[in-house]
Order: sequence, then C-alpha cells, then structure tokens
Amino acid sequence: MDEDPGGGLHFVPEGLSSTEVDEEGAGLKLVAFTLVQGATGPELYAAVRNDGETPSCDAGLMFYFIDKDDQLVTTWGGSLLSGRLYRVDDGSGVMIPCIAPGEIAMTGSTDLPGELVIEELGYLQHRFPAFTVDVVPVDAVTASEVKTVSRGAGSAYTGTLENRLDVAVSDPKITVFPVNRVGRPLGMATSSAAADIPPGGTWSFETTTVDDVGVDHVAYPTVSIAP
Repeated sequence: MDEDPGGGLHFVPEGLSSTEVDEEGAGLKLVAFTLVQGATGPELYAAVRNDGETPSCDAGLMFYFIDKDDQLVTTWGGSLLSGRLYRVDDGSGVMIPCIAPGEIAMTGSTDLPGELVIEELGYLQHRFPAFTVDVVPVDAVTASEVKTVSRGAGSAYTGTLENRLDVAVSDPKITVFPVNRVGRPLGMATSSAAADIPPGGTWSFETTTVDDVGVDHVAYPTVSIAP
C-alpha cells in the first residue's frame, strides 16, 4: 500500500483535467500540476516540458478555470521559470530566458483569485504564450549548495547564486519548488534582493518556507541584465 497516496500523481486534484486550447505552444506540454487550498486561498503549481526541437523563449502558462456548468470562473497566467538564459543571435547582445528541448520549467501562484472554489471546478484549459527565435545558450547564473533547513513549522532553502557572466547582474531571485517522486511541484519558496552581483560574484539566499518538502526540489535562479 502506498504510504503517500499523492506521491505518484502527476495532477492534483486527481481527475481534474486540463486541455491545451490552441496547441501552438512551441512544443510545450503540461506534465504536472497541483491545485490546492492554501492558508490564504487557492494555490497553483505547474510543471511544463519542452517536447519541441528548439528552445522555447519568454514562455508563459495561462490557465482557464471552468466550473461544472461550463462557465469560466477566472483565468491566471504566469511566466515559466527555466533558470537558463540565451543570447539572441542577431548581434544585439540581448539575453532572454528560454526552455531547452527536453527540459522542465515550472511556475506557480499563491494568490489565485478568491472566487475560485476548487471543488466546484469541472475542468481546466491552458495555453502557452511563447515564441521561437535564433538563440545561443549562455552560461549565466547558477544556484548551488541548495539545502533544506527547518524554520518553525516549515522548511526553507539556503544556497548560493553565482554570476558566471562577464558583466554585472542585478535583482537576483531564486524560486525553489519541492516535488514529489514523479516531479510534480508541491509548493514554492522564494528569495530576492535589490542588489548587484559583479562578474564572478555570488549571492547567498534563504527562501520563504514550505509545508511539504516532498522527496526532492528544483531551483530556478533569475536576474536582471542591463541591455
């Protein structure tokens, strides 16, 4: 008997389906989501895989929440986090986040609209705002030594973000998703700073807390880069 009834589920609530609206998501596929009632309202965490042959850039995920009477209750959209930067191959030097082929990106929200009642939902729909462009991967920022630490009734994550670029970056942020054994995100912890990190510099972080650390975690660093 499974000691963790939800440990092998890709989608929660079980039986709540989501279909892609336009199927023009640049090869992206929704592979897992968690929709639960949190302490202050509904929370959503989702995982997306790039099944295409090219990087999917500046990608997002939009959900449509539809009740059992086929009425649209609300919508929500968020940016997909990949932790990877690419340089647009046009000589401009512009860098954008992209999801590489075969890789998983995640997103989440802890402040979904209050009118959303999970038990009254009939199904979900989703689409992927994204585009493809000629890009070159960049060894930009990495998160290392990410560890779980107990903080009161929950758990936080500590670690180090390193700037591997030859230019300074600013506004570092880390987003960590605890996951179950099939990679479904169970929550979301974040940390950010209004700071500059010089080339080769680092930023030490400690995130907000999560209730369930699952069996593993995935960390996505993001930074701002001056054009």
